[in-house]
Amino acid sequence: MSNVCAIILDYFGSDKTIRCLSSLLDQGLDTVMIVDNSGDQKANIQLRNELSTFSQNSLPFTIHQIVNQQNLGYAKGVNNALRWLENTHPHRYYLLINNDTEATPGMLQKLLTGMHENKRTVLTSPIIDTGLNKMDYLWYHRLTGLMFSHYVFGTFPYLTGCSLLVDRHIIKDGLFDEDFFMYGEDVELCRRLQLSGWNISCLNQATVRHEGVGSSRQGNFFYEYYVARGHMILAKKLAVHVWETPFLYLGRLLTLSLRSIVRAIRFRSFVPIKAWISALRKNNNMTR
Repeated sequence: MSNVCAIILDYFGSDKTIRCLSSLLDQGLDTVMIVDNSGDQKANIQLRNELSTFSQNSLPFTIHQIVNQQNLGYAKGVNNALRWLENTHPHRYYLLINNDTEATPGMLQKLLTGMHENKRTVLTSPIIDTGLNKMDYLWYHRLTGLMFSHYVFGTFPYLTGCSLLVDRHIIKDGLFDEDFFMYGEDVELCRRLQLSGWNISCLNQATVRHEGVGSSRQGNFFYEYYVARGHMILAKKLAVHVWETPFLYLGRLLTLSLRSIVRAIRFRSFVPIKAWISALRKNNNMTR
């Protein structure tokens, strides 16, 4: 069994994918899996051409590529790659890294060292350097869906999905809950692992540079809809008891309504409000 394979999802971002790949050259990877999640023939041709040019150099790892016929979302895109790898070429660890991030020297080895020091740790991440701030753990408020950079009563810690080292022991026909298209799957995963007795860890010695927004632009319908949709799905996923669910929905109804208004004012656009209404209608249709 090989040691570490990196999985990178590409969505109309071949230039970012190449920069991300370049930052992984000296990390000690055995394999890199590129998942083309664009669902667009022209974008796929551009990605294949750039990968072909990149591969003309002497590479320390093997590159595989999966081409999805449509955008499957982050959770399913990663899960499909993991299933293929586990069935054909399993690895001891998988590095999930967004294509708009760049690894810093020694990042992977530091993550592996941190993982080995605690046998109950199955998920670890580096510090996320956005250029404006540095993030370690984020804290999710189970009742309201609010997120904080520090502990607040009623919150639990989670690791952002932009860069995660995963122990294959927790991969059971995939890793993420595919009810999430994108946004929220990392929160659900971390909570599920913690309730199962596993540890998650952010390693201060390791750093990854992150652009920030990635394939979605804050303020557009795509971003606003799936953020709101993710929070509504989490209301059900994070309920420990059935009777809690209505309270978790109510908490999000209040905070997400206020959020959409504030963001509509900020961006001078009704898009955040329209996206929130669409997410709410989607949730109501699914719960009937």
